[in-house]
Amino acid sequence: MEKENLDLQVNKIQAIVSDYDGTIARPGMMEPSEELFALLEKLLDKGIRFVSASGRQYQNLRDRFAPVADRIDYICENGSLIAYRNEIIYKDVIERKTALELIHDMEKWKDGEIMVSGVGTSYIVPRTQYFIDRLVKRVRNHVTILKEFNEIEEDMIKISIFWKEGIPKEAAEQFHERYDSCLQVADGGNGWLDFTGKTSGKGNALKILARHMNIPLENMVSFGDNENDMDMLKETGYSFCMSSAKEHVKLCAGRVCDSVEEVLNAVWEQFETPSR
Repeated sequence: MEKENLDLQVNKIQAIVSDYDGTIARPGMMEPSEELFALLEKLLDKGIRFVSASGRQYQNLRDRFAPVADRIDYICENGSLIAYRNEIIYKDVIERKTALELIHDMEKWKDGEIMVSGVGTSYIVPRTQYFIDRLVKRVRNHVTILKEFNEIEEDMIKISIFWKEGIPKEAAEQFHERYDSCLQVADGGNGWLDFTGKTSGKGNALKILARHMNIPLENMVSFGDNENDMDMLKETGYSFCMSSAKEHVKLCAGRVCDSVEEVLNAVWEQFETPSR
């Protein structure tokens, strides 16, 4: 890892891809910093694309990036949904029978809360008011409250279970053992265990998006901090893991940084002084 050396060949960089929670929105932050938006505006004006790659829903990310929402692209729901130039170009659907079986298994964990993602909303059958408040007031999702999950009629693209005190080790082991063969199972951070289609994942989604962009992966810079970022970090020419991440996640990135802004500042400085 090269935390102290952020020099990049800026003439090669055509796109920047970043996770949101724990990466752009670091602990204690509810929204991206004003500094980040100022940097993004400058880089977008230079023709460098920006991709928000997150486990969050599409509209949630558009809300978070409101000042530049129409100028950037999105990998949502851990790679289950891709929006390019404001159009959805890819959706990976969990087969309904598998989805309902998974939800049934999740319901056995009485201290867990379940969320099912459609394209435009998050479906929940809440057990606590805390969970509703967390999704609506903190995460700021668009939420639909149901009496039971089989009321969902649209395609299910991600299913998650949340534990307020963190993912129990026993639960993670059981879910991985049962579902790794048919779904992507990933620690989404902050107590979330996420399940998506087998061909989803941020890394595969980025390959799809790169083809639409006509940008080689080696000309991209990626940022992440958690297990659901690992395959993405391995794909790009430059990759940065947050210094707060677990060690096995850091091993998937070329470098470590404390913030996305510090790296983008270094990129911008090289644009301003290319002879350095």
